[in-house]
Amino acid sequence: MDEIRNLIARFANSFDLKDWKGMQSLLMDQVSCDYTSLRKTKMTLSVEEYVQQRVDALEKLQTQHLFFNLEISISDDQATCRCSALILRRFQGDFFNTHAVYEFTLFYKTDRWLIEKIKQEVLWNEGNPEIHSGLKHT
Repeated sequence: MDEIRNLIARFANSFDLKDWKGMQSLLMDQVSCDYTSLRKTKMTLSVEEYVQQRVDALEKLQTQHLFFNLEISISDDQATCRCSALILRRFQGDFFNTHAVYEFTLFYKTDRWLIEKIKQEVLWNEGNPEIHSGLKHT
């Protein structure tokens, strides 16, 4: 379970450090994304497409992704991890923050866990959504 906790922490930190190669190394070749709660989108993307969308939406923002209250269950080579999240975003003194619950599905491939599915359920947002260009890609 520590390996999964560390993977989820590295995923969150990769956003804030703009470590896009590091993020890519944590994902399966295809990533199923359910962001209907925030962006009204649900799709499967290649790992490159997923990371590029994050680069485009977040490169200019200061962010901090805090993931906590991890609930992990493992069955053979598949795991699920549900966690609480606080995503802080700032741009030129303005902010847009999201309080959410995530559910990740992971698979054990080639001697390591990788994220295959990401579902975000927004509890509430606060601030100015105009600073988050990722909302405009819907």
